[in-house]
Amino acid sequence: MGLFLLMLRVPADAAQRAIGLKNRIARDYRLRGFAYEAERLHITLFNLGREMSRERIGWIERRAPSVATSPFEVEFNRAMSWPDALVLLGEEKPAALTAFRRELGAVLGLRRSGFTPHVTLMRGATAVEDQQVQSLRWTVCDFAFVHSVDRRYVELGRWPLAATQPARPD
Repeated sequence: MGLFLLMLRVPADAAQRAIGLKNRIARDYRLRGFAYEAERLHITLFNLGREMSRERIGWIERRAPSVATSPFEVEFNRAMSWPDALVLLGEEKPAALTAFRRELGAVLGLRRSGFTPHVTLMRGATAVEDQQVQSLRWTVCDFAFVHSVDRRYVELGRWPLAATQPARPD
């Protein structure tokens, strides 16, 4: 069954640095949870649920390219435990990321519930204190629509960020 997600995927070079950081923290704190592979690291923009009709998938695929946002930078420099995960966070919500998510939600008619930008490195019980880590920064150049099935992502679409993309009809 799986989940349908809109996300920002972490580029390969930043993902490798994040995995190195996760390995160090896991070793230092003797963590034994389920660790994400580099290609699964991402920022979830919207969790669209477990079920989605073909019509809804097609509608998202047609509407998503009309989001007109320039590439922007994100930065994460804190690691900490959440109840079920080891995550990377930034000092504050990046304005460009928040604005992009707002626009994407408006274009797709999605409810904009609470949003804490983060990258999950590991699932399971963790006990890691909030700590500064070497900054993980990259330029967001695209966003993806994926179906998460059996711990892998099936990419249904990926769209580049550009401030002047042509509008597509419904």
